[in-house]
Amino acid sequence: MIDMTHPVDVKNYLLPNIYNWTFDNNTSNMNSSRIVIHAIDSESNFENQIRNQAFMDTWAKYDDIEIYTNLDLVSDIFRNPRIRNNTIIDMFLLNVPLEKLTLHSLFPFLFEILFQPSLEIINALQPIFQDIENGYTLTCIHLRMGQNPSNPLDASFGDRASAVEDIINFLNRTKLQKMRNTRVFVTSDSDQALSKIVHQFPSQTVTIPGPIIHVDRPANRIHLLHGFLKVVIDFYVLGECDTSILTASGFSALANRRRTEPYQKLFKYDGSHRQIERCHDIYEYAQPPKTVKVGSYCRVVFNCSSREM
Repeated sequence: MIDMTHPVDVKNYLLPNIYNWTFDNNTSNMNSSRIVIHAIDSESNFENQIRNQAFMDTWAKYDDIEIYTNLDLVSDIFRNPRIRNNTIIDMFLLNVPLEKLTLHSLFPFLFEILFQPSLEIINALQPIFQDIENGYTLTCIHLRMGQNPSNPLDASFGDRASAVEDIINFLNRTKLQKMRNTRVFVTSDSDQALSKIVHQFPSQTVTIPGPIIHVDRPANRIHLLHGFLKVVIDFYVLGECDTSILTASGFSALANRRRTEPYQKLFKYDGSHRQIERCHDIYEYAQPPKTVKVGSYCRVVFNCSSREM
C-alpha cells in the first residue's frame, strides 16, 4: 500500500493504475501487529537486513510493515541469496539480467504499473502533447539551483551559479533560436533562473505556472496543492523530451528514465568545469554500484563523458 499524504495527498494528482495501492484507514485493524522502519539517508541495521538476511521471513510475522526511506537498495535485494526462493524475485531474475535490476532501470516499469495521472494532470499536459503531435520537438532543461524558496534547509550549490549562462551559450551554439519547430520546456527551483531562459527564448519557451515547492520539507503550506500539481506536471513533461539538459537532481534523473530512450541526447551540467557533458548508461559496460545514498544518486544515474559538447 502507498499512503503518501505529505506535502499533500498523492491521490490528488496520481491515481492507481494496474495495481491498486490505495490505503483505507477505515478498514485498518488497530490490533494488527506492526513494524515501523525509519531509514533516512542511512540506517546500518536496515541495510544489513536487506543485503544479507532473510528479511521477508522476518517481516512475515507482521500484519503491517511501514518503511520510511530514501535509500536505493534495489540492487541489494536482488543480490541477497537468502531471498532467492521468493516468487516475485525469481520472476525478475529469470527474465532480466542481474546488472539491469537496479532502481534506475526498474523505475519506469514500476512507475507505470503503480500510477496514472489524474484528469487535472492530463488536461494540463494536453497542450504540450498537442505540440509534439503537430511535429514540434521538445528540448527540456531542469535547473536545480539549490536554496529552494519553500525549504529553509535546502542546500546551496555554489558550483551552479553560472549554470544558466553556460546552458544558454550551449543552446545558442546549436542555433536553437533558428529552430522554429523546437519548443524549450524549462523548470527550476529558482524563479530567477527560469526567467533568464524565458527571456532568452521568449517565443519558444514552455513553462508550467505555479509556486515552487520542495516536496521534502516545504515551509509554506499556503500553496501546497498548486505547487505539488506543478511538480507532477513537470515530472511528466521531463519524460517526453527529445533532448534533455539537466543539473544533478534525483527529480529530473528519475523523470528522464520515463523517456523512450533515456540516454538519447541526454546532457548534464558539470558545474565544477562549467561544461555541458553528454551522458551514457553507467550500467551498459560496468557493474552497478553498491547502495547509493541520495546525495550521490545523481552522480550514479548520470555517467557522462569528460569532453564538452
